[in-house]
Amino acid sequence: LQRRGRCRLPMSIGAGLLSSSCCLLQLGVNLLATLNLAHVGCAGFNKVLGPIRPQLRFLTGAWLVASWILHFVRQKPEKAEQDAWQARQRRGGCRLLVRTVVCLVLTFLPEVLLWSGGPSLAPDVKGAEVLKVKVDGMGCEACQVHVQSLMDRMGGVVHSRVDFASGEAELVINRGWNFDMAELSRRLEEDGYSAAPATTPIVKGSSVEL
Repeated sequence: LQRRGRCRLPMSIGAGLLSSSCCLLQLGVNLLATLNLAHVGCAGFNKVLGPIRPQLRFLTGAWLVASWILHFVRQKPEKAEQDAWQARQRRGGCRLLVRTVVCLVLTFLPEVLLWSGGPSLAPDVKGAEVLKVKVDGMGCEACQVHVQSLMDRMGGVVHSRVDFASGEAELVINRGWNFDMAELSRRLEEDGYSAAPATTPIVKGSSVEL
C-alpha cells in the first residue's frame, strides 16, 4: 500500500503533463533559452499531443473523479479501530487533495499562460504603428508566451499579441523608441524561431487601441 501511495503523485504529475501537452516541459525549454544555456525552440510536444488533448483531459478527469469516489466509499476494515481509521482517511484525503490540485494546475497550465498574458486594452499611444509579423516554429501555448515575452522586451515595442495556431504576431511599435526588426528576428532565431514582417505597418496615428 505504501509503495502504491508513493506512485500516485508521479501518476498525477504524468496525467497533468499529458493533459496539457507537456506545457511545463516546454516552459523548461524556454527557460534554458532565456538563460542562454540551450536554444531548442519548440520541442514539438503539442504537435503530437495537442490533437488528442480533449481525450486526455477527459481520461484525467474521469481518473480524478474515480479516485475521490473510491476515497469516500472505502469501508473500514473490521479489525481497524474507529479513531485510527478516521485519522487514516483524513491523511489520505489530504494527500488526494494535493495530487488533485497538482494534476489540475498542470492540466490547465496552457490556459493559465494565455489568461496571464495581460489585458486586452491599453492606454492610447502617440505615434504608434501596428506591424504584423509571421512567426514560424511555435507549437504550443508555452512557445507563444515565450515569443510574446521576447517581443515585449524589445526596444520600441509597446505591446504585442501572438497566436501560435496561426503563426502570426501583431506588434504595436514606436520606431522613435529604437525598434529594430532585424534584431527581433535575430533573437527569435537564437531561440529556435523565425520571424519576418507579414505586411507593412497598417496603422499610424495619434492613438492605437491595443
